[in-house]
Amino acid sequence: MNADTKIIVGAVLASALIIVGAVFVLGKDTAPKREQLGEASMSIDKKEADLGDMKVTDEGSATFTVMNTSESILRIWGVATSCDCTFANVTIAGVKTGEFNMAMHMNSTLKNWMGEVPAGQAATLEVIYRPKVMPVSGPVSRQVNFSTNDPNNSQVEVSVKATVL
Repeated sequence: MNADTKIIVGAVLASALIIVGAVFVLGKDTAPKREQLGEASMSIDKKEADLGDMKVTDEGSATFTVMNTSESILRIWGVATSCDCTFANVTIAGVKTGEFNMAMHMNSTLKNWMGEVPAGQAATLEVIYRPKVMPVSGPVSRQVNFSTNDPNNSQVEVSVKATVL
């Protein structure tokens, strides 16, 4: 084998090792494992709220109450919105999070946030709709999704609807 061939083979092998290493490191699943989080049960006061008629320059919000109906800690994570014009925050024991948005637009602190609602306590999910961020007119529906350690409500979706004038 001549020197040029050895360099090419070495470069290909080095590239392959870098790619395999990157896939291993970047592909690591860091999401919480339900079996490690215990089980709880929850209820939510409603799944949809009507914000009514709005101008494109208005801002509307609705509050959803998530109640821990178990004797265990209810964990909430993975809060994300369906549109860049929709935001959400969670308040637990008087502590309010920053504003969640679409997963691709959130910083890692919010993406990795996990809230813990003590047994018998409630969390408040506020959903904020700002039509001016992505102007539309007519009826709209926007969603917020989150995960919990309640096996019967592992994925929860709430909606706000409005008519933008």
